[in-house]
Amino acid sequence: MSMSQQTLPYLLLQKAKVEGKKTAFRQKDLGIWNEWTWSDYYTSVQALAIGLKELYDINKSDVIGIIGDNRPEWLVAQLAIQSIGAIPAGIFQDATPEQLIHYIEASKSKLLIVEDQEQVDKVLEIIDTLPQIEAIIYYDDKGLRKYNHKKLSYFKKIQEKGISYLSTQPMILEETIQQIQPTDIALIAFTSGATQRSKAAKITHQNIIETALAIDHVDSVYESYDYLSFLSLAWVCEQVIAVGLSLTKGMTINFPEEPSTVLNDLREIGPHIIQAPPRFYENTIARFEVRMGDSTRFKKKVFSMFEPLIKEMACTKLSNQSVSKVPKFKYLMGDYLLFSAIRDHLGLSRLKRAYVSGGSISSEVFEFFHGIGVNVKQTYGTVETTGFASIQMDGHVNTEAAGVPLRSTSISLTEDKEVIVQGSGVFDGYVDEVSTSSEFRTGDHGRLDKDELVITDRFDELIITPTGDHVSSTWIESKLRRGAYIQEAVVFGKDRPYITAMLNINMASVGRWAEKNQITYTTYSDLTKTSEVIELIRNEVAEIMKTIPPESTIKRFVILPHELDVSKGEMTPTQKIVREVVALNYKDYLVALYQHESDDDDISQSSKYPVQLDDEKSLVQIISLEMSQGVA
Repeated sequence: MSMSQQTLPYLLLQKAKVEGKKTAFRQKDLGIWNEWTWSDYYTSVQALAIGLKELYDINKSDVIGIIGDNRPEWLVAQLAIQSIGAIPAGIFQDATPEQLIHYIEASKSKLLIVEDQEQVDKVLEIIDTLPQIEAIIYYDDKGLRKYNHKKLSYFKKIQEKGISYLSTQPMILEETIQQIQPTDIALIAFTSGATQRSKAAKITHQNIIETALAIDHVDSVYESYDYLSFLSLAWVCEQVIAVGLSLTKGMTINFPEEPSTVLNDLREIGPHIIQAPPRFYENTIARFEVRMGDSTRFKKKVFSMFEPLIKEMACTKLSNQSVSKVPKFKYLMGDYLLFSAIRDHLGLSRLKRAYVSGGSISSEVFEFFHGIGVNVKQTYGTVETTGFASIQMDGHVNTEAAGVPLRSTSISLTEDKEVIVQGSGVFDGYVDEVSTSSEFRTGDHGRLDKDELVITDRFDELIITPTGDHVSSTWIESKLRRGAYIQEAVVFGKDRPYITAMLNINMASVGRWAEKNQITYTTYSDLTKTSEVIELIRNEVAEIMKTIPPESTIKRFVILPHELDVSKGEMTPTQKIVREVVALNYKDYLVALYQHESDDDDISQSSKYPVQLDDEKSLVQIISLEMSQGVA
């Protein structure tokens, strides 16, 4: 039986039998990396699976939600659920109580397995509205020992029940695993919800395994590889790498101690593979640039000496050209003195490839990483295509493309250039829907350039200017986020006479700049309103606009007084902008940005306008890029 005809629990069972003493996981706890072998992994899964089956009468295709940060218990819960023929539904850990109601009802979950007190408290807040939830099972009992809600159960207690039952029937789980089919639903994954309400997508075992093997076909993965898992396991892209590639190729999954320690843990592990959304790469460069600005004169001089080589060597590598002796010697010197130190500081010294998932990065970001020797790869996919449909190949690379279709996947375009994906990664439909096709219309606008897929944007996010140009709002946003002082950008312009933006400043870099320039402030909101910061951001935006085509330039922007917030629905759990919600929450700001839309001459004026936010009235500064130097 080929690997693609197997299931995730079966692969785990085989790993435990054949390679039981090898390392499956590492979990950092109190500063120490603790290892789990494949045997440990399966033993824990086995105990939980049988405990769940015995205590809650779980039937095939019953759905159990999982909520929590990336930890071994998350995957133990997932594989235990799958091992008894049930279906795990990954729920993003930063979901609000109101969002949890949607996730639970859309997935039809009957039990919840949650991480800790924070998640228990959120669920208990809404439990009276969810009569279908039979139990809330938690695996970190800190702060929960005095809780006595009748639906609460402790993860380890359920495992103890399973162990007791297994003492009389030790082969019961193996027999159950043998009955699971590759085409059975392996998990429910939620779509991002960036342009419409999040949907519950059904992903099969075959979807995950085939997609993982297709990635390995492009980029070989070995059991000696380390992977740092820090993107939510509720996200299907993380499932393909942390579960699919782990179980098929045997690489070790490393879990950070906390979400806040990811960067330090990345440096300690030095993984061979990482996967991250565009903001991770953009923020990495921004942090580096700020640190370089604060470094010694000698370090600045060394960097300025070798900086031109970054773009030069990136372009040479990406076009698959040979390098002559003199430039090659210069680059080797730069790598010895600088680039290797940068990689080591970032925890990327052993890295074989870094996947960009959930969006794309600008060519400048792409070239920076390749220039310092980091093999960043753009990918494309949706939840409905199991996260990956195309991936960039090594060699000649188009920095703006998302690569070529994966094995067993084909990509085509409709007459209006909507991307259609067919193949083994296409999902089994949404919950309560029956899939009748192996193709998926993505809703993305794109084109094919020498067999490589180039994504323009979501159709819902495309701006058609008054001159008829098609402009990508997300592309402009990625350009703006390239600025060291800009954290987030939300672009508007659809059905408008010109393009505008709402910005979040990068609190770390702007705060450091303010301290160096002796600018006093108390809060984020306070910092955004200082004339010096407004001028700083205006100058940065003006410089960025010089690098993009005239039809894509923004005319006016505003700096928001608060950071965009997932809990307010302004961003998805996978860090995508929800434009409609931002527009609604900051509706007065949007009105102010187009206050003079009937008179084009007036947009060159920077003015203050009255707005209301959270029941408070204030004046907001609208900054125009047409104005002369300085802030009015």
